[in-house]
Amino acid sequence: MSAVRKTQANKNEVKVLSIPKTSASRKRADRDSAVDLVVSSGDLAVVPQLVASRPASRVDAKPLDLDEIIEEVARAIATTQDHYKCIMFTDLESSTEYKRSMGHTKGYMRNRLFCDICERAVERYDGHVVKRLGDGVMVVFERAIDAVMASLMIKNSISDGRKKLKKIVGPMNYRIGITCGYVKEIPGEAKDYIGHAMDKGARIQSSALRNQILIDEIVYGLIHTKIRDYSGDILIGSPKNMTLKGVGVSTLYEVSPKKMGLESSIGTRMKNMLR
Repeated sequence: MSAVRKTQANKNEVKVLSIPKTSASRKRADRDSAVDLVVSSGDLAVVPQLVASRPASRVDAKPLDLDEIIEEVARAIATTQDHYKCIMFTDLESSTEYKRSMGHTKGYMRNRLFCDICERAVERYDGHVVKRLGDGVMVVFERAIDAVMASLMIKNSISDGRKKLKKIVGPMNYRIGITCGYVKEIPGEAKDYIGHAMDKGARIQSSALRNQILIDEIVYGLIHTKIRDYSGDILIGSPKNMTLKGVGVSTLYEVSPKKMGLESSIGTRMKNMLR
């Protein structure tokens, strides 16, 4: 009989627990698996033992065919067409710090809520979510005015539900950037886009203040006449020249629902600090 010795926590004595010998067939089954378990009928003694079920195979020394890969990538790029699109990037503030302090499950819930709000607003204005970026979305629109209206819906929705969202996941602050330009559509199972306009949209978003929507001079030029139809509901801030990393100087404008004011105004910034 094999035995496992276990020291009692409340007595200075050693109790010997008898464990029946394992049969030959069971030993063979255990060797085929990666874990051996030793269990007694009384107190539980579990001893996991990780073993290799078979010798590791040798590394395949044959390299991948890089010529084939290069040809496939070159063909994909060569066959893409240029499209004029309006691009919107959204980003949820402090998602990494939030996950570190609140845990990944609640962090995922917060990110998911924000991305779902963005997607619903985008669908309302005929946009296409190209991809989720973890804590934000990358979106393309055919018309600049649709991108602006979708961004305002996101802002309105989060503002109206701020108390409810705060009870569930805490503060939900964000940044949104919008631009227009020519992009290349990359074919594949899911659409993707590359180009200067994509990079610029991301830089505009990262330049925004908390809960701010920024558009560039291209978007402003496309919407400023149409925006008159919404002049009672929408504010457009004064132009501001900003240097965007890797892009250069661009003229940016803030847009916001009139009832909420501009995030760049002192009154709104003070109100955000007190939330």
